[in-house]
Amino acid sequence: MKKILGGLIITAVAVLIFSCKDDNSLEKLRKNELALLDEFISENYAGKEPKPSGLYYFEEFQGYGDSLIQPGDRVQIFYATWTVDSVLIDESDYPTGYTKGYRFEPLEFTVGAGQVITGLDEAATYMRPGTIANLVIPSELAYGQNGSTGNLYIPGFTTLLMQIEVYKIFRPE
Repeated sequence: MKKILGGLIITAVAVLIFSCKDDNSLEKLRKNELALLDEFISENYAGKEPKPSGLYYFEEFQGYGDSLIQPGDRVQIFYATWTVDSVLIDESDYPTGYTKGYRFEPLEFTVGAGQVITGLDEAATYMRPGTIANLVIPSELAYGQNGSTGNLYIPGFTTLLMQIEVYKIFRPE
């Protein structure tokens, strides 16, 4: 009985130790992300403040129309996505490329329906047709601490940069 109890205690202590190390490494990853984000913002957008959610939204070209995109609207956009250290990870019209000027197949999604990352959903609500904007999306508004392992691998705690161009909006009837 004493051997079983001793084994359980040793196992419990080992689990606590290893779980603390995991939390510590997650904390280090988050701190590293925040340091890279701060450096990027100070070099490229000094003095600019994020939206209350943490999203940085910088409009390059104000679109046309008298109303902003609303939750429930279906939108078509062209986009390119980079990591904060400037690695291109995705773009519309791959492989010809949005970054090379091609505009063939837009991404279509319904705003507010959870079909895209939270940062992109939010950014769409600041835009009109024709708007071109640059986004800086911290991981908590993108793929979080776990990252993405689907068609596109993105490590956890990765801040994303996006350039978005709104092509069309379809209002619900």
